[in-house]
Amino acid sequence: MQEKEKEQRKLLTVTEVANYLSIKEKTLYAKVEAGDLPCYRIGKLIRFNKDEIDAWIDTKKVVKVDPDEAAKNILRSIRKPSIDVQKVIRKTVDEVRGEGYTLSHGKPDLKGSKREEVNNGNF
Repeated sequence: MQEKEKEQRKLLTVTEVANYLSIKEKTLYAKVEAGDLPCYRIGKLIRFNKDEIDAWIDTKKVVKVDPDEAAKNILRSIRKPSIDVQKVIRKTVDEVRGEGYTLSHGKPDLKGSKREEVNNGNF
């Protein structure tokens, strides 16, 4: 029973895990530095638990997805933008024309179809 527990607690080296995953050691180091792969640092040494590596592998499983269904899901998840684009464009055009809100003039009061400013006695 103790032999089995020792085997389960055995930590793997970088070389062993690279061979186990069939990747280069350099790639393994990059994954460790990116925080993508679960590992233990003992001083300058990096060690891995096989059970944790197996669990990590399970999270990387790729499932074939129907492209049409994926597109429908994406379209369903898209929300109406929180920015009213037409309002932003109108405001920008008004500012360029000098018709919009300005700090020196304040917001103009407009009347009629000619969009004339109302004179409130303030010049």
